[in-house]
Amino acid sequence: MASLEPIARLIAARRALPEALLRKARDESPTKSAFLAAVLELGFPETDLVAIMAEHLGIPGVDLANTSIDLNVLDAVPRPVAESDIVLPLSKEGGRLHVAVSAGAENFDVLEELRFISGQEVSHYAAMPSSLQQVITVAYDAKDRGDSRWTGAALDEGAKPGFAVILPGKRAGAAGAAPAAASKELEEELEELQEVDVDAGDEEEEEVEVVGGPVAVRSGPARILAVDDDFDILRMLDRTLKSSGYVVDLARDGREAEQKLKSEKYDLVLLDAMLPHVHGFEICARLKASARTRATPVILVSAVYRGWRYAHDARETFGADDYLEKPFHLPELLRRVQARISGGASVPATEKAEELYQQGIALLEAKKPAQARTTLEQAIKEDPFSPRTYFALGRAMHEQGDVFHAITAYERAVELRPNLFHALRALAALYEQKGFRRKAVEAVERAVHAAPDPSTRDAMRQRLLKLL
Repeated sequence: MASLEPIARLIAARRALPEALLRKARDESPTKSAFLAAVLELGFPETDLVAIMAEHLGIPGVDLANTSIDLNVLDAVPRPVAESDIVLPLSKEGGRLHVAVSAGAENFDVLEELRFISGQEVSHYAAMPSSLQQVITVAYDAKDRGDSRWTGAALDEGAKPGFAVILPGKRAGAAGAAPAAASKELEEELEELQEVDVDAGDEEEEEVEVVGGPVAVRSGPARILAVDDDFDILRMLDRTLKSSGYVVDLARDGREAEQKLKSEKYDLVLLDAMLPHVHGFEICARLKASARTRATPVILVSAVYRGWRYAHDARETFGADDYLEKPFHLPELLRRVQARISGGASVPATEKAEELYQQGIALLEAKKPAQARTTLEQAIKEDPFSPRTYFALGRAMHEQGDVFHAITAYERAVELRPNLFHALRALAALYEQKGFRRKAVEAVERAVHAAPDPSTRDAMRQRLLKLL
């Protein structure tokens, strides 16, 4: 199999197996999982093979033999899902769901499903398929018997819960270890916090084309056209938007949406990208090409096209004003709808939120991260859509050594402001530290586009080359 060649080369570089045996295992294995099992049968150490797969997949690995699981975490994933998708919950450290996945899997679509079901961010770790399937069975059986903990074969029965992370090219280490000393650029973040412009939108302001004639002023509640071919989602959008005071029209496919757009005028269009008859991307492009409708804000929504590159293309190529991935959080959807209908302006922070934010920054400057964290968490309760507050909170958590909570806070800041350079740079550093190389590469790529000046952009490009 051609797809096995990169893995075979990584294994061959260790010189632990005769090349002829390795080639034979590769040629006779119908799947990646079968090839990994064959390599183990030839005597290749499992921890070394996990490290190789971690390098190949760009994610950390997990040494299950040196792992102890509090079985309450299994409640996050029903047993049928765990067994069919070969996924095992390990921990909820740092407010995230950490799961072991099969290193022989071709994709990890189940992670999005877990994120949606659990309401938590999900971090995944590669494990050998055969070992993982065995542990899934044993762990869920133990929980069914009423046991409170499962412990790997290399640990004593009384070992505390924790999972042993294997970074690419390295041996296993304890999860949740204290972060390495902060780099110079991370030390600079604190000074840059005050420079983050919270009043700016996610994108630069577009020039307004003046075509003459009277200016229309909306009277009454805003009208929204919601378009989706999933009836359940459409019904949820209808109920949610109406409860927020909007007048809502619905369309089930692209053709129906175009008919309504020809005869009616809307203040915003909430548009699914993949529709029957006419795609949402095409509808969006037509709206933005027409002088009559180009000023109408369009929020494209998609469960298929995911990632920042698609969001960038949706804006640059098709003219979308915003881009939202499914599954989405309703408060975030309403925030974006409100911002676009009000002309793209951010909802101003409350006076109390601003006061708490400034107090949090002062505490960070005074090297009091614990107090800063408490204060900034209060600020977020007052203003839950402030990217700079999430960024500052992430910095406080990072200073405390709470890396996974810091990652989640930085991720939220970037979700709210996709071009927030300082958060992207910090995310890249923490992803790399924890072994999530692919996530680090993505963050650095985004940071290149968001860099504030040419010299910084060049520095991020050099960092990207090192990661690649």
